[in-house]
Amino acid sequence: MVTQEILHKCRLAKGAKGFMAWKIDLSKAYDKLNWQFIEQVLYEIQLPPMLIKLNMSCVTTVSYQIIVNGELSNHFSAGRGIRQCDPLSPYLFVLCMEKLSHQINSAVDFGQWKPIASSQSGPSVFHLFFADDLI
Repeated sequence: MVTQEILHKCRLAKGAKGFMAWKIDLSKAYDKLNWQFIEQVLYEIQLPPMLIKLNMSCVTTVSYQIIVNGELSNHFSAGRGIRQCDPLSPYLFVLCMEKLSHQINSAVDFGQWKPIASSQSGPSVFHLFFADDLI
């Protein structure tokens, strides 16, 4: 409901600057996570280096095979992303989304990103995250 109200306000807004809203499809977010970003987030939350190394080993040492015309292909490795059925993946994803949230908050604090007020007396909104069926 909040999202609908904000989008309605954006449509009706008059003025020189206008408004902008981003809708990012998180349904493929597990596949797109950058491994360096994951590692950076783990260091920022001050996990012990050995635990970071273990986590990153679980993320980066995965190999895949596909079936082409009934035959298995050679093994190949990914360059980014986390596996959807891995019990570690939801935790890594939440940590990365939390980091994104902090970066947006910093942009608002430094005046680089201006929030939208739903009404004159209403709260300001600068980001909303929704997760329907990520896992």
